[in-house]
This record gives sequence, C-alpha cells and structure tokens, in this order.
Amino acid sequence: MNWIVLGYSTYAVLSLGSMATMSLGIGVLVACLLVGLGGPKALAQAIGDDWRRNSVYRGYFWLALALAGACAISLVAAAIWPLGYGGKQVVVHFGRDMAKAWYLFWPLLLYTGLSRVSEGERGRIVRAWLLAFGLLSVIGIVQHFTGWPRPQAVPNFPGRFHATLFMGHHLSVASILIFPFFAALDLGFRKDAAKLTAGLTRPWLLVMALAGGITLFLTFSRILWVALPAGLALWAALALPRRWVLALLSALLISGLVAFQSPLIRERAFSQMGTTERYALWSANWEFFKERPLTGAGWHHNAKLSGAYLSEKKGGGSVFSGHAHNNVIEQLGGMGLIGLVAWLAWWLGVIAWTVRARSVPGFARGILCAWFVFQLNGLTQVNFWESKVLHQQAWMIAFVMVWVSSSSARRKAKSS
Repeated sequence: MNWIVLGYSTYAVLSLGSMATMSLGIGVLVACLLVGLGGPKALAQAIGDDWRRNSVYRGYFWLALALAGACAISLVAAAIWPLGYGGKQVVVHFGRDMAKAWYLFWPLLLYTGLSRVSEGERGRIVRAWLLAFGLLSVIGIVQHFTGWPRPQAVPNFPGRFHATLFMGHHLSVASILIFPFFAALDLGFRKDAAKLTAGLTRPWLLVMALAGGITLFLTFSRILWVALPAGLALWAALALPRRWVLALLSALLISGLVAFQSPLIRERAFSQMGTTERYALWSANWEFFKERPLTGAGWHHNAKLSGAYLSEKKGGGSVFSGHAHNNVIEQLGGMGLIGLVAWLAWWLGVIAWTVRARSVPGFARGILCAWFVFQLNGLTQVNFWESKVLHQQAWMIAFVMVWVSSSSARRKAKSS
C-alpha cells in the first residue's frame, strides 16, 4: 500500500467537506506521510532536502513568512496602540490571534509528499478529489430543490435552497468548488486526461464540470454569477481555438439571457439585500485604515471592532458586523498598508508560478482561471482568510509547486 497516496487522497476528498472533515483530513494525511516516509526523522530530512534543492520551495516560504510577519506586526501595533469605539477596545491575545497563520505554510508540507510520488500516483489522488467533486455536485443540485443535507433557504425564493453542501454557507462553496470545477473542465479538454487522472475519461470529466457548474450557479452567490462566466471566458481564451471561443461566449450570453427570464433570478440578481451592510463595513474598515494606515486595527480584530464602530456611528443599537466583505479592504482595515503589500506580493508569487506551470502536463490553466474567479468573488466577500477556503488554496498551491519544480528540473537537465 502506498501510504502517501492514501493520505493525500483522503485529504483531497475531505477538503471538500465540512471544517471537521478537513481537520480530520489533516490528521490522516500527516499520519500517512509519516508512515510512508519512514517516521518523523525521515520527514524532517525530506523537508530539509526540499529547502536545499528547490528554489520554488524557498521562494514560497519567504512569501508566506512575509505575510505571516505582516499579520504579527499588525497585532503588535494593535497591542501597543489599540483602537477603540463605543467603549470597546482591541485586546490582543498574540498566540491565539496568530494561530491561523499556519495555513500559509501548509502548502510546503503538502508539496513534500506530492513531490515524492510518481505522476501516475498523483493522478490517483486527483481522481479521488474529482470523483468527490462530482458526487458533491450532484448532491448540490438535489439540495437546491430539497434542502438536504443542510437547508439554507434562498431569500424570496420559497421552496428553494442555497447549494451549501456540507460547508455551512453558500459563499464557501462559491469559493471552494471553483477549483475542482476548472480542473475537471481543463482536464476534459486534454488528450492525456486519462493518464493525468488515473483513468477518468474526458466525457466523464466534462459531465462532472457541467454538474459542478450547475451547483455553483445554484449557490445563488450573485457575485459568482458574474465571476464564473468571466472565468470561463478567460479559460476559453487560453484553451480553445478562436471559433470555439466565440461559440462558448455566445452560449454563455444566451444562457444568461434565458436564466434572467426568470423573475425570481432577476429579483435575486438585482436585490439590494446586503448591499447597505457591505457599504457600512467598507466604511468601517476604511476608518480603521485611516486611523492606523500602516498596521490597521490588528489582524482579524477589524471584524470584531466593526460592530462597535458602526453602533457608535449609528447612535446605539444592533448592527450587521463582521469581516469587510472585500479582500483588499479587509487587508487594509486589519493590517494596513504593510499587510496589503505582503498580501499582494504573496498573490503575485502564486500567480506567477501558476502561469509558469501551464507548460507542464496538469491543470494549471484551470487553476489560473480559478484564481481569477476567486479574486472577483473577493470583491464583495472575504474568502481568503476563511479556514475552509485556505485548505483548497493550499492544495492548489502544492500542485503548482510540484509542476513548476518539475519544469525547472527538466530545463536544468536539458542545459547540462
């Protein structure tokens, strides 16, 4: 038995479930990695080898450390010069507040195992991930009409439910399922798809992508209704001949026009529900940025402080509070300019490696389009720092690192 393949396949499946299953997946993966490599000493040796031999590995580490450092700086500044509104002041518990920073380094361990199995074995891991995605996509369609397994009613749409699957919220699905969706779509147009997925044929991959696309639409995330077609247009421009691009764009346009014939979909698309609340949260975080332009209110403390600020501004009473509902404004409000620069540098590195990875057999082109949709989603919601979403980001980054590293190794071999 290949323990590494078992551990990674299990994690791949569980990463599409609830937060509890994702945590379980981490435990299974680490245990299997330790067994597969021969214990903690062998794992430490493998990590050391990666550090010494792989410039991509080191490059990602420094980007992750810079972003984690920006988080830490914002918390230190918040502890020394805390913001306060309406009698509530930021109180920093450094260890607890920094706990989530480990997610930034998770791709490094994922890379260590993925890089030590063959291409065929990675195909088995991808197959498990995509089969889980296909099954969950079918469940998402059923859930929209029945509410099973977790009902979350669509506002003003009696008897219909958001496709939340087991993730707890439709916006989580909108930011997670885009990755296997674009992977299945991209692989479905590759002649070597069966080899890269350990036997999944192109028709099945395209059926999975279709089911996943329907489920994504049924999340009833309004920003995704814009972002997903934009991502598909980008994918078509990168992957298809020009005549096919025009055909796909025409199909998307016609599908959109047909969908908007439904009064309920039209009402959902143009509803002002949540808009005022988002504007208020943006203004709160902009205020935190103005007060602390370099470090913000403190990593994640902007979400806690927004309620106090908006309540004081309103003159008392309950208000809608929480994260900024915009990725850029979230970084500015929570970590200031230092945090925003570190966050943008992190993204530039990840996207640059994804672009380079397109020359290697895989689905990097799909991941690139998923990153694009992810950023568009982030205009009206904060998806970057959600734990469930961080798992899927780390999973994709690990694959990108494997592909870029193999590409670099091949170039060195040719030049020597």
